[in-house]
Amino acid sequence: MKLYIALALTGLPIGAMYALQALGIVIVYKTSRVFNFATGAIGLTCAYAASSLVKHGVPSLVVLPIVVALGVLIGLLMELSVRPVRGTLTRTIVTLGWLLLLQGAVGWQYTAQAGTSEPARLLGQPKTLIHLGILQYGRDQVAVIVIAAALAAGLAFFFRATALGTATRAVSEAPDAARLLGIRVDRVNLVAWGIGGGISGLAGVLITPLLNKLDTTTLVIFTVQALAAALVGRLSSLPLTFAGGIGLGVVQPMVFRFMQVHFPSVRGTDELTALAVVLGALLLFRRGGRRDAASGGLAPVPIRPLPTGRLAAAFTAGVALMWVVPPLVTDDVGNMSRANITQTAVWAMAVLSLVLLVGVVGQVSVCQAVFMGCGAFGTGIAMSHGAPFLLAVVLGALLAAAVAAVVGLPAIRLEPLELAIATLSLAFTADRFLYSWSPFASPDANRPVPRPGFAGLDPGHVATGERNYAWLVVGVFVVACFAVASLRRGRTGAALTALRSSEPATAAMGFSVTSVKLRGFAASGFIAGLAGALYAGLLQGASGAPFDFTRSITLLAYAVIIGVASVPGAFFGGLIVTSSTLTVGATNQVASGRSASLVTALTGLLLIGVLMVAPDGLAGLWSRLLVVVRPEPQEVLL
Repeated sequence: MKLYIALALTGLPIGAMYALQALGIVIVYKTSRVFNFATGAIGLTCAYAASSLVKHGVPSLVVLPIVVALGVLIGLLMELSVRPVRGTLTRTIVTLGWLLLLQGAVGWQYTAQAGTSEPARLLGQPKTLIHLGILQYGRDQVAVIVIAAALAAGLAFFFRATALGTATRAVSEAPDAARLLGIRVDRVNLVAWGIGGGISGLAGVLITPLLNKLDTTTLVIFTVQALAAALVGRLSSLPLTFAGGIGLGVVQPMVFRFMQVHFPSVRGTDELTALAVVLGALLLFRRGGRRDAASGGLAPVPIRPLPTGRLAAAFTAGVALMWVVPPLVTDDVGNMSRANITQTAVWAMAVLSLVLLVGVVGQVSVCQAVFMGCGAFGTGIAMSHGAPFLLAVVLGALLAAAVAAVVGLPAIRLEPLELAIATLSLAFTADRFLYSWSPFASPDANRPVPRPGFAGLDPGHVATGERNYAWLVVGVFVVACFAVASLRRGRTGAALTALRSSEPATAAMGFSVTSVKLRGFAASGFIAGLAGALYAGLLQGASGAPFDFTRSITLLAYAVIIGVASVPGAFFGGLIVTSSTLTVGATNQVASGRSASLVTALTGLLLIGVLMVAPDGLAGLWSRLLVVVRPEPQEVLL
């Protein structure tokens, strides 16, 4: 018992770090009802700026206000980018664009130093201030606890006792009524985002010395802990948010110790604990009853049914040529080109899985790459037990479908924004836990996935093997496209598309809302699992690196950019993924280092820009242009 008490006390500074970052999330949400997923990325940017300034000899007392001002500036720019966008979920997705933009910009700017930079210690070198038995708290640890508590108390006083705080609460509860009372809603939102950005920047600068690490992923993944603390505070109470952060920090060391004793090979227990808190808080503390999927969700362009008659014949012939010709005509410049074709089909299939889930069913997933990883590792596990490649691919996809159905269980009760929070938390957790869990990923976190004989890479028949494998993958993608487009026909398709518009209407039609949601998640997970399994076959191995949390975010980003209900758009989404990684200085089929960071930053910038101009994506913009150019004839009543 004494050991667990000591472990709990060691978690106090860690909990204060969680609370500090969560405060920035709550401030923004209280005012604008937007969940700022870029909180960790703001802290990351400010921490790197502080490190750079300190290395150039700028005094710490000068650096601190500069980086806080940088956080405020980023928060203000985020509010200006969110302002023209309509819909809570769509505006939240804009913050995912900022996450990608800031993370990519920092990685591009600092290149090789991105993972090795020394964090700026603005509070000086840690010195022991407090002794509690065998425990010792350093000056920086005590400072974080005091600053987090003071901020929580000060901000709570600000919202309750000041005119601006009262106006902020009025805007949060009833923005239209606040406008009628003469409150400048846009200005209040701007102030809230600025305060939230400044707190996030301060958190990043204070947290990194305690972690003794400064890289482009730790603070971003750290967001899952802040999500848990913010949700414990019900996204409204600053004191409860502080208490939630402290509580999570106290519990995590005890859970880690328990798991190390009973399951020594398990890693990522901190993220797993935070995910459990996120799901528990979402399910227990959510407000009101179930609402329509359309309320607060995305408003996609309707999927058009498959063509019929001569148009269908021409379309089928064109698809057949697209399948047969590219792998056949590429020569030996050669093998790289066929690998690019295969990659394009794989990533297009991943985007297609989001078209099915978001565009047809109306549900949101920010963990699609996790389903791809399940398909890849499931294929490796099946082949390690003697299953042939094609059967193993199907088994891996079925595993992904089962995982997706489990992930879809919370969707029965959660609204679209809440589901986005839950699935993003899962994506963060998979990086640290799932991809290092030895029963799943093997002790070395890599599973061989050898190709079948007809698509093998024998030294004398490399080109033939690449061509055959390209045919296989493109063929699977074409079949998947027809399957998704055909969902508009039949009873299941009617249920899925009805669910996107109204859950009560779906139930009134005689469909089970629960069953329809789970089937939609399972079908989407199956397609994503196929993509992951076939990508593992391309690389001849399954690992977690291609399916990290950034991949989940970028897949959703490309789906939204193209149009979340456009089946042809899925192909262009896959093409963007492949071409972007190969044309920005990358080599060996995968962007890395500075080129990968640039791709990430450009993806975030494109996502922000498209959502500001065309919330329904490029496909929706194209549809509107067609209506303007070729308006449908109007009926004339005589």
